[in-house]
Amino acid sequence: MEGIFVNGRSVEWTGKPKGCARRARRARRAVVVTALAACVAIAFAAAPVAAAPKESPRKAPSGRAFYVPPDPLPEAAPGKLIWATPFKAIPGAQAWKVLYHSRALDGSDIAVSGVVVAPTDAAPAGGRPVISWAHGTHGIADQCAPSRTGDMVSRLPSIGKVVAQGYVVVATDYEGLGTPGTHPYLVGASEARGVLDIAKAAQQIRETGASNKTFVWGQSQGGQAALFAGEIQPTYAPELDLLGVVSGAPVTDASAMFPAAATIPETLGFAVMGLMGMQAAFPNAHIADVLTPAGLEKTKIVDQKCYGAVLDAFKQPVNQVIAHNPSEVPPFPDIFAADTPGKVATAAPMLVYQGLSDDVVYKVFTDQYVQKACGLGNTVEYKTFSGKDHYEENTAAEKDVLEWMQARLGGEEAPSTC
Repeated sequence: MEGIFVNGRSVEWTGKPKGCARRARRARRAVVVTALAACVAIAFAAAPVAAAPKESPRKAPSGRAFYVPPDPLPEAAPGKLIWATPFKAIPGAQAWKVLYHSRALDGSDIAVSGVVVAPTDAAPAGGRPVISWAHGTHGIADQCAPSRTGDMVSRLPSIGKVVAQGYVVVATDYEGLGTPGTHPYLVGASEARGVLDIAKAAQQIRETGASNKTFVWGQSQGGQAALFAGEIQPTYAPELDLLGVVSGAPVTDASAMFPAAATIPETLGFAVMGLMGMQAAFPNAHIADVLTPAGLEKTKIVDQKCYGAVLDAFKQPVNQVIAHNPSEVPPFPDIFAADTPGKVATAAPMLVYQGLSDDVVYKVFTDQYVQKACGLGNTVEYKTFSGKDHYEENTAAEKDVLEWMQARLGGEEAPSTC
């Protein structure tokens, strides 16, 4: 099960809500200062790299050793496959768990894990299109990485249908989730790099027949990842032919979400994970400047348990955990402001969807994002679904999403509701 928090509310990505807060408080602060400029520049820039040749998966170590890259890690381009091993698939599909090169926001070479799924029949001339799926929140502890779940493939949205339609599906764990380092939780530029690089890694597994034609698709936290992937792809992964970005109920307003979550006991765990994720991505951000000594001591559980246990552990009076409002402690406000999509144009067409009964990611936030995206000149089709909540909107949108992607593959001009 997966969770997320938006506007001070907890979210689960699959299954029924459990322990989710049903209260919300809004807080908005957006400050962009020179001190953050270097970090933002690093997050959005990367030199083009040549496509790697296709090859059979490398022999990988078993068990937890799979997630531990060679030390030192041989330098390689983002998306270069380190190793791969067969993974449990669904009927009609074959799958691999993979470890591949990516880039942290400071430019360092890192290893990221994930899963690649492909049809079992022969690939057509020109190869297969790729869907890079961006998951919702599981937690920060390594054990929470989706690829550590044996039946992960069967949980991927519309997996049977997209495999039958001839797609390769890739699903990153994101930076630091399963692999060394702390997961930069809800840091959109970090998520986006993992989403794009695994699409390149799939091309190196000969049996997949994966081409450079790529879609990115995510919901909630993954919706944020998809939006950022669309924004950075032209400079970070220009070798991919990004045909479209699909984003469901995306996280789009970090400036409102983080400070609000830090004021509600039910969402304190999410706020702490978020602050730890920011610290992982931006070393000048120190959670010790925000938390009480007792709260700082309790953060040990974040590295040991997944989001449900973290929520339970921090469900206590706020003043026992939060010493200072993070929206008033530099550089967190600047990071929140920078970690909000919709500042640069997206070249690929976009499909954004939202359940009208979603009380976790509110429609007003998605409306505001679409308005900003349209103002940048983006091609955006916006779909809403009456009576559908956060846990139903993916199913409700399935037909529209699959038809939209097939139309882009067919060369049809993307519609826009801007």
